[in-house]
Order: sequence, then structure tokens, then C-alpha cells
Amino acid sequence: MLKKMDQAHLFQITIKNLPVGYSVVNKEGLIVEFNEAAEKITGFTRNEVLGTPHHDLLHGTSATHACPLLEHVFENRQGSVNTETEIVRKDGLKIDLAVTTAPLLDENGVFHGGAEFFRDITSIKKMQRERKNVLSMFAHDMKNPLLTSIGFLQRILDENTGKINEKQQKYLSVVSNNLKSLEELITGFLDFSRLEHRECSPIFKEMDLVQLVGKIFTNLALAAEKNDITLRFAVNEQADYRTQADPLMLERALTNIIANAIKYTTPDTTVTVSLARTETSFLFSVADTGPGIPPQNLSQIFDPFFRGKNDGSGSGLGLAIAKTILACHGGTIAVESSLGKGSTFFINLPQLDNRPS
Repeated sequence: MLKKMDQAHLFQITIKNLPVGYSVVNKEGLIVEFNEAAEKITGFTRNEVLGTPHHDLLHGTSATHACPLLEHVFENRQGSVNTETEIVRKDGLKIDLAVTTAPLLDENGVFHGGAEFFRDITSIKKMQRERKNVLSMFAHDMKNPLLTSIGFLQRILDENTGKINEKQQKYLSVVSNNLKSLEELITGFLDFSRLEHRECSPIFKEMDLVQLVGKIFTNLALAAEKNDITLRFAVNEQADYRTQADPLMLERALTNIIANAIKYTTPDTTVTVSLARTETSFLFSVADTGPGIPPQNLSQIFDPFFRGKNDGSGSGLGLAIAKTILACHGGTIAVESSLGKGSTFFINLPQLDNRPS
């Protein structure tokens, strides 16, 4: 067994050679440990930072939300938390960090401060932003000529430019429909990109959720009829379902989810939308009687561009957009599914006073 001195020496060697930044802050919020990797990442030497307030030095503010260590360890006493943050190096350069924070508690549960492991992800974040910007610009530049082409094709199909025969009508209709599908895909991508960047912040207005579902049912009636699907709405009509939300964004989210249920449910059956109210939230469920989702795909269906193995249509963005919109409202979405029996999507939409700030 190692002696105490040997253990302490081994610990110092370990900290010194860690490939990530390591910092310890005491219960007063002062830095008491800072390894070599932390020095390289921040530009500060160990001697410069020891005894200084962690949040003021690296974040330039004592605001709780700006510092993961202050927020997760000192304020909320949470266990190990992985997050991202931004700090200011000694040379004034702002960099992005991936951070893991943890409280330091002794065997009696007494709080002594917090530890933080971090690494520089500035280059990774930059590449992610550049990739998204390039893809968004590419999609935007594609959309205008695509819309123009669809317009000219429609004029030909309407015979505004002269008579066309049956075979020409058939072929041009196929081209037009394909272009419209491509335009829908590009629109979905641009919408998702804006939502993901939080450029589409909700504009909250008073609205009635029962009326919203009724409007969506009306808009989707033809699609349901085409598939011989009955749309059913289960709700306590005596309850008050008025809330504050962005009507257009919430309509988009619910439409995507209900349309998805119509698309996959078995013909001659029912898609059921239920709405209930608790003290803090509105609870939606959308149940179909489709083939169900394979268990290995359940964790992926809200991922952008994910489509099932046998799904050759759609952009794979509908559920991702819905999830992002609901997140902007402080809401959540989950799914349960049984193969051969169908799937049910559960939506929790907080009432205005219970949305996170």
C-alpha cells in the first residue's frame, strides 16, 4: 500500500500530466489548484491565478449563468455536469470550452468547493458554425432558381404557353412534383437551421389550444381522407386551454407530429390527439396505429435528417423541427412505440408562468 506521501506525490504527477485543464476552487470561490494544461489553455500561469476569484478571472463576471462551476456546483450543488462555456484568455481572446464540473464533498457531506476539467473546443465550434453557414447559404441560393423553375413549369402545364399532349403533361407533372419535393426539403432545412440558431424566437400571444388543434385537423383533412384515416380529438371541453405561445410556431410543431402519424398509421383506423391540463402544463398525446418504431431507432427519430430504413419520402426534419420549436417554448416531446401496434408521442407544454426563463 502506498504511503500518504507517495499518494500525494502520485496525485501531483497525475494532475501535472493530465491532457485537459484542471482547476480546483475552494468554498469561497478562490482558485487553489491549476495544472499545466489549464495554463496553456487560458494563458494564465498557476501563480497568477492562485487565490483569485474563478468566475471574475475567467468569465469576467460573477453572473451565475456565465460560469458552469458557479451555476452547477455552488448554486445548485449538482453532481458531475458536462457543459460548454466561453472564457476570456489572458490575451483577451474569447475561446469555447467543453467543461465537466463536480462538487468537492468530504466523507461527511461537507462542501469544500468544486473541481473543473476543461478543454479548448474553439476550433471545433468554429468549424461547426462555418459548416452550418455554408449549408444555409447553399440551400438559400438553391431555393430562388428552384421556385422560378416551378413557376415556369406550372405555366406550361396550365397550357399558358400553348397546347401540350398527354405524354408531355405526364412527364412535366413528374418533374414539377419532384421539384416541389426538393423545394419542401430546402424550406425545411432553412427553417430548422434558423430554429437551431435560435434566430426564430417565439412571439408569445394568447391562444386557445383547442382551436389550434381544430385548425390543424381542418388543414390535414384531405391527407387523412386520402389514407382513409379518422382524426379524433379527445379533450375535456369544460376546461380552459388558453395559454401564451407563438401560434405559428406551435401550429408548425403540432402539424408535423400529427401529419407524421397520418403518414404512418394503418388505413381505415384512427389517429387520436388528446389534450389535458395540469396545474403547470398542457399535455398532448398523438397516437397512431402504424407499424411502430424499431427499438434501435427510438433514440434517433428526433435527430435531423433521420429516416427509417423503409422510409424513402420526406426530409427527415419534421420531428426535429417540432422538437426544437417545443424546446423554444420550454416544452418537451417523447415517444413510446410497440412494433405492430403503433406509436404515441407525448408533449409537455408548460403554462406561461412555468416556462424556464
